[in-house]
Amino acid sequence: MLVDSHAHLDFLPAGKAGIDDLAGTLDRAKNSGIDKIVTIGTNLKCSRDCLEISRRFSSDSLEIYPTCGLHPKDAREEIKNSESITRLVNQLKQLAKSARFVAIGETGLDYYENTSDSEKKLQRELFEAQVDLAREWEMPLVVHCRNGWSEIFDLLSTVNREPRTVQGIFHSWTGDWKDAKKAIALGFYISFSGIVTFSNAKEVQEVAKKVPIDRILIETDSPFLAPEPLRSAQDKLVRGSINEPKNVKIIGQFIASLRNQPFEEIEKATAVNAERLFRI
Repeated sequence: MLVDSHAHLDFLPAGKAGIDDLAGTLDRAKNSGIDKIVTIGTNLKCSRDCLEISRRFSSDSLEIYPTCGLHPKDAREEIKNSESITRLVNQLKQLAKSARFVAIGETGLDYYENTSDSEKKLQRELFEAQVDLAREWEMPLVVHCRNGWSEIFDLLSTVNREPRTVQGIFHSWTGDWKDAKKAIALGFYISFSGIVTFSNAKEVQEVAKKVPIDRILIETDSPFLAPEPLRSAQDKLVRGSINEPKNVKIIGQFIASLRNQPFEEIEKATAVNAERLFRI
């Protein structure tokens, strides 16, 4: 049993080409032993699409669970059109009432090169509003972080001193072990994408070795971040190729090798962890 804890099914070329093509992607996932996928919302439209995909494609052999969130980059146009973050978050709150959503996010901070102070301020406000929503509704938070570790940890530390705390997942981990210990201390899970297989990702690999088994998750971040060339029984992947949920097995196998553990142990632990976090 495998769980892909973070995929963008609505971003996949197959998904954009048509419903029948997306069905093929999901069939390949099932054939690789995956029985649960969490598909991630990054703005209102995307979140609605994820909800629709979940409703149309979930089955006894493959359950699809949507999240709803406002990504610091992908939600920019909606922020502009809504005139205020408060108004946009209120729309997100109305959407999140669907019982099918299992988390708030993807949200966080994305401080790309030369990010302006005004842009940073907007991202912080958007992130804080979604942290508050996750805490209010007692839902897990899916966190994206790029060059904003200290600010994210400061905010979450403050929130988690209050009576009602928030927990969640740092997806596609790129930090070092020092940051990982802070995330774990806050009660968060750490998820590894294809980045962990990259030959230059030594810090990420070190974290994957050390993370407690009850705090580790695996994901594809499909259609992004395909694993580096790794032989499987079916094919050979090349970095930069289109990624699919079926490849979460390659990531799990790689981490098992890093940790010198049987793949079955990583498979079971990551599935149990995902089920516990998302209540699925």
